[in-house]
Parts: sequence; structure tokens; C-alpha cells
Amino acid sequence: MSHLKLSEVESGTVRVIAWEGDASDEKRLADLGLHLGSRVEIVQHSGENGLLVAINDDCRVVVDARTATRVVVRPLEQTLPALTISALVPGDRARIVGLGKSRLEYRQKLMSMGLTPGVEFEITRVAPLGDPVEIKVRGFAMSLRKAEAETIAVEKL
Repeated sequence: MSHLKLSEVESGTVRVIAWEGDASDEKRLADLGLHLGSRVEIVQHSGENGLLVAINDDCRVVVDARTATRVVVRPLEQTLPALTISALVPGDRARIVGLGKSRLEYRQKLMSMGLTPGVEFEITRVAPLGDPVEIKVRGFAMSLRKAEAETIAVEKL
């Protein structure tokens, strides 16, 4: 599986897998919505001026050339199709890679509860019919309805 720097990608869609910068770069990018596991589409590559990217189909930001050399990505075509929380079983650990298409208010509600891209969690219990699903995230237990769990894209750890 090939790993590239964001600055080396001319076009296409990639997934952020690591940072090579310092903590201030990581925090600044996280504030813009660029987290580990984020899906990034290269909208425009301007060489020395940086890149215009779309993050998780939500927003567009400009990443300067210096910062783009510190973001490690892999082409999306080489990753497995995204799973959802509802596809996991108790004991599985996963990382959130994105929130699916749903009403903006609903996505904001999930994010305000701590379900943001890059966050790791564990499935603790699943009801007999798969609804609800209990997860342990950020030190607390949270139950999600099956419809909610199916809108959250994850990668299994």
C-alpha cells in the first residue's frame, strides 16, 4: 500500500493516515476539519501555492505547500470500502472516518456528542435485533439507534 505526502497528489481522493508535522500543525488542521481518517479530494493543485481540498464532502480549505508536505495520505482506491458502526460486533475497535449524508443538524448533534472523524471507540453491546448499539467513546458509553449507526463510516482497528 503506497503512502504519499498530500503535496505529491495531483488529483483524486485520498485518506489522511498520519502527520509528520508538529502539534501546532495538527491542531490547526483539525480546527479546519482535517483529521486522521478524513477523506480528502484534491480540487486544485497550485504547486508552490498549495492545494484546494474538499474534506469529507463538507467543506473546502486551502492547505499551504509546507503543511501539505507534512500530511501523509494513501489513495482512496487502495482502501477497503467504508464500514459502518452497525456492521461491527461487541469487542471490535474502530476509528470514525466520516459522517454520512444526513441532515446538517443531525450531523452536528453527533459531533457535539464526541463522534468526530479520527476518534477511536469500542463496541460494547448490541441489542438482539441490532438496535440499539452501545459504544464506548471518549471514556463514556453511548447508545446509537441502528439508523444513526449506519450513517457513521468507520475503519476497523
